[in-house]
Amino acid sequence: GPERNGGPGCSGLLGAFTEQGPFRPNKDLTLSYNQYSWNTVANMVFIEAPCGVGFSYSDNPEGDDYTTDDAQTAKDNYALIQGFLNRFPQYRSNELYITSESYGGHYMPTLAKQIVDENTAAATTGNPVLNFKGFAVGNPATTFYSAIPAGMETYWGHQVISKPLYDDFTANCKDGNRNFSACEMIYMKMYREVGDLNPYALDYPVCVDDERTLAKKGRSQRTWLMNHLLNGMKGEHTADMRKSLKLEPVEGYEPCADDYMTSYLALPNVKQAIHVKDDIVWADCSRTLRYKQSDGAKSMTPIYNYLIDGKFGLNILVYSGDDDDVCATIGTQSWIWDLGYDVSGKAWETYTVAQQ
Repeated sequence: GPERNGGPGCSGLLGAFTEQGPFRPNKDLTLSYNQYSWNTVANMVFIEAPCGVGFSYSDNPEGDDYTTDDAQTAKDNYALIQGFLNRFPQYRSNELYITSESYGGHYMPTLAKQIVDENTAAATTGNPVLNFKGFAVGNPATTFYSAIPAGMETYWGHQVISKPLYDDFTANCKDGNRNFSACEMIYMKMYREVGDLNPYALDYPVCVDDERTLAKKGRSQRTWLMNHLLNGMKGEHTADMRKSLKLEPVEGYEPCADDYMTSYLALPNVKQAIHVKDDIVWADCSRTLRYKQSDGAKSMTPIYNYLIDGKFGLNILVYSGDDDDVCATIGTQSWIWDLGYDVSGKAWETYTVAQQ
């Protein structure tokens, strides 16, 4: 099934080369096998979308293909899936699953709705029915709370912020008791206190540069998501908060000097092998894309209700790692319980692998 990354505007090649794909770039720019690759059990297609992300581009001089939103992205991804299956019809009968992470919490529900609605209308439109069976999302951005506020709860849970600051957060920013101006200042202080921890992997080692100082690895996707969400906040300190978080300018972000993936994808022979334009410099998240910022504040829970109540027979997996503060597990729990479905007797079970 298709796999894409979050952002909005971050490349699916991040997943291909650092997560579920078959190969991992090494420091010497060779490749090693990933024993945990998903393609050992499924056919995987990694997508760079929307247009302008990664190596993708538009050759339409009259259009504005780099301006988009959740709804248009869902339509484009649906068209991409149909186009892929038209080109490789031997896979059309296969069961189709779609997956993503982070801002994929918007991409996947909206695309799933697009697919089931298109399948319902297939007799009228003439589009082939997709053998769509479900989707998976990891640490998904689903509601506003599931991102920034839940991230602050995660910082506290990992004890990387001080109690006085957490008390300020609790008094001003939790639940419906939100003082936006005060919250913005509190968020600024929190990000300063946590420093350069990798926001996607709080307990993991961080990448360091040649001077052995903490690098900004992991901030790029957070930058995009925070930019997106902060546009929904209209308090007086929003501009200061952006500056504090280094959200603007984007050019201030400096990845690790030995970012193997970026270096690997810059090799001319690699570009030739994967059939991309040699004049495009690959980046993990797009500086070209103009995504509708207000979409980030929209709750995706009504779409989950639509997909579940519509009895489309979908398998939906939401999984969450508790080392991620960008789209934190505590926020995922919150919106899942708020869906309001009766799960009596099945609500909470231990998860073990090899009895561990």
